[in-house]
Amino acid sequence: MTISNLMKTITLKRSEWECYIDTPDDVLDKVNSFFTLLLADNDDAINAQSVMYRYLGVYSEWGFCDSECNEVVTQTINKYYGTKLDRWSCLAF
Repeated sequence: MTISNLMKTITLKRSEWECYIDTPDDVLDKVNSFFTLLLADNDDAINAQSVMYRYLGVYSEWGFCDSECNEVVTQTINKYYGTKLDRWSCLAF
């Protein structure tokens, strides 16, 4: 997982997302770009988690609704915000 210190750009690889092996590069780029913008424009970790989970639903055909991807979202958010969310934090509200 890479979060650039200067721009805080999310550049997760296919293997880090644990999505399907045949996921097109442009899908990965779109998911990473959205995640980058979401984190840059959001100051609430739980809201960011909730929004990202919903967004990944658009790419369910590529395996982005699987528990592994939700864990990647949560770990990335925790690293970005310095929080200790679990995978179910946004579902508790």
